[in-house]
Amino acid sequence: MARLTAQERKIVETLRSPMLWGQAYLRNRDGSPREYWEHQREDLLCEDRNIIHLDGRAVGKTINLTTQVLHYAFVTHGGQGLIAAPHQGHLDTIIEEVEFQLDANPDLMTSVALTKYGKPKIHRKPYFRLEFTNGSILYFRPAGAYGDAFRSLHVDRVWVDEAAWLSEKAWKALRQCLNAGGTLRIYSTPNGLRNTTYYRLTLSDQFKVFRWPSWLNPGWNEEREAELLEFYGGRDTSGWQHEVAGEHGKPSYGAFNVEQFNLCRQDVLEYQKVVITDSELRDCEDEEAAHDRLELLLNLMPQTGVFWIGGDLGYTNDPTELVVFQEIDVGERKVLRLVLRLHMEHVTYPHIAQTLALLERYYTPVGIGVDNGGNGLAVVQELLTLDKYKALGLEGRLKGYDFGGMTRLAVRDGKEVKKRTKELMTSLINGALQRRQLVFPAEDLEIEDQFTTHTYTLRDGKIIYSKGNDHIIDAVRCAMLAHEEGNLDQAGEEIVSLKPVFTDPVFI
Repeated sequence: MARLTAQERKIVETLRSPMLWGQAYLRNRDGSPREYWEHQREDLLCEDRNIIHLDGRAVGKTINLTTQVLHYAFVTHGGQGLIAAPHQGHLDTIIEEVEFQLDANPDLMTSVALTKYGKPKIHRKPYFRLEFTNGSILYFRPAGAYGDAFRSLHVDRVWVDEAAWLSEKAWKALRQCLNAGGTLRIYSTPNGLRNTTYYRLTLSDQFKVFRWPSWLNPGWNEEREAELLEFYGGRDTSGWQHEVAGEHGKPSYGAFNVEQFNLCRQDVLEYQKVVITDSELRDCEDEEAAHDRLELLLNLMPQTGVFWIGGDLGYTNDPTELVVFQEIDVGERKVLRLVLRLHMEHVTYPHIAQTLALLERYYTPVGIGVDNGGNGLAVVQELLTLDKYKALGLEGRLKGYDFGGMTRLAVRDGKEVKKRTKELMTSLINGALQRRQLVFPAEDLEIEDQFTTHTYTLRDGKIIYSKGNDHIIDAVRCAMLAHEEGNLDQAGEEIVSLKPVFTDPVFI
């Protein structure tokens, strides 16, 4: 048998190692060859069949995951692998990186199989799928609430991104599609939930555990640390523990029942999502020009019916979210159906005020509720005090809410019954979900992402909600309180408990 040459041995060595292969074939966004940080190399070189991660943000897990995925498909004849994530939005980041690498390296692209018409076998519907000349197939599937997209698959290797957010039913479906003896690699930022398969597997002696806090990123510095400490409110907060330290931290609970939420997702034909950024308003020379530009961007028609508006009005880096619900009768129930979501980036408060005035003109809402934080208070004051908005008659219909304050529910035996405003808002949403009195458009995956990942912790008996990915939720909170404010005295004990319904892990 002929001995391998030094060059041939180097090729074999490169093909065997995901790290060496990635350095040889993959590229950074600036076109330079891919290099890996020390903690990334340890992960790529790990040969354990089952691994699981507890990661902070910005530690390079997407790079590692895509390296492994492409290496597996490139070197494995007839291999079948599944890349899974809770929602399509999580998958899109990975898919975008995979497509970039295919475009950046002709050798990789030529490894993709062709149709009889000479086009690459890159399928996008109903789910993203790649087929290779060596017979390998990569499936990219969102878990959703029940893991339905996994049920027809039988694969030898599974990668899971943001695994902490997979439902237990999705885990069960995922486990059933992994062939006996297959490889399972799990990546996630922890969320503090204790009743999940992800949490249990991080404690399992059958899994190699990697812990990647954000400060492993070579770009970490004192400025970044101070910025995140300010944002999350200190090292003892759940946000810092989960998103930065990559630790389970204090126990967390789901703010909303995921199954109830999914039952309230439907096709809404009237639904519109509009995105407006500051760049689209920059060249407006005066207030009138900005008004006309906003009206053009909104592209709305006058509506008839009963409408409610909620808003989380961003400040500096936070976006603004505005939601418009239409109240309709479904049998004997009053149902709030989301018909418009307006997402605004870096838009100043005078333009936000103009936008709310335009929404008022087109929808004539019964009530408008906004968060007094951020730009909220300034916008409310502008709309209620400036002469140019007087004709709208917003007094009594527009209210700003202090999320950290208290709201009076009723007067009982001469005493006021109060509840923390944010908790009350959340319980109102939960009650409406429970009674199926809310309808969210199924196609808006950002809404799904936020409602299914929003959590809270308990500190000294007080509820502390997770920060960051909740701007749509806060807008819905405001709309709900505006809608229910007149009925609070009758709410009594019907406001549902915030305690989650615990379920047992089903991963076997």
